[in-house]
Amino acid sequence: MDPNVVLNRLARLARFDTSVFDEVRDDPNETISAVVIAIASALLAGIGAWLWYAVVPTVSPQRVFVNTVIIGSVFTALMYGVAALVAYVVLVQIYKVPVDLFSLVRTLGYAAAPLALSVLMFVPIIFPLFSLMPIALLLVMMIYAVQSASDAEPGQVVVASVVGLGVMVLVLGLIATSASVTDAPMGAGQFGILFDLNG
Repeated sequence: MDPNVVLNRLARLARFDTSVFDEVRDDPNETISAVVIAIASALLAGIGAWLWYAVVPTVSPQRVFVNTVIIGSVFTALMYGVAALVAYVVLVQIYKVPVDLFSLVRTLGYAAAPLALSVLMFVPIIFPLFSLMPIALLLVMMIYAVQSASDAEPGQVVVASVVGLGVMVLVLGLIATSASVTDAPMGAGQFGILFDLNG
């Protein structure tokens, strides 16, 4: 794993250069990098939620650091892995499209990068932008990543990506709302914050 190459690819993704997915798809050496990017993005989302509670609201629930950074980041990373598996199952089992699971993991690992934008949720007034925009960008990147890793039709790619992300959002939302009234919601980044605001 060459950090300079990884950073260069992330910078290109930030400019919407989706050829990055084609580069990492068939490179087994990029599997670890992709997993690290997904985990780091989930961790940054958790840190964003923690900072949000420190800066934006007037309430100070208990267990903020544990529920947002530690538990929330772990659940977000795990559920992103589940989202990848769900997309894989939709393509292979429902649409009968041959897909290499590791190619999909590599492309979707890089596609997780927009979640890192959630670290900016602590910025007052514009924090909703950094709660919602990362989810929208994540879906866009997932669609490009799944397209790169498979020979599926565009409609099939969109369905697989939406179902995968939908499962992730649903489960993280349920986890976020399972905290007690005095505790911060358990959920990294926007998942905990959005469900707490609606609660």
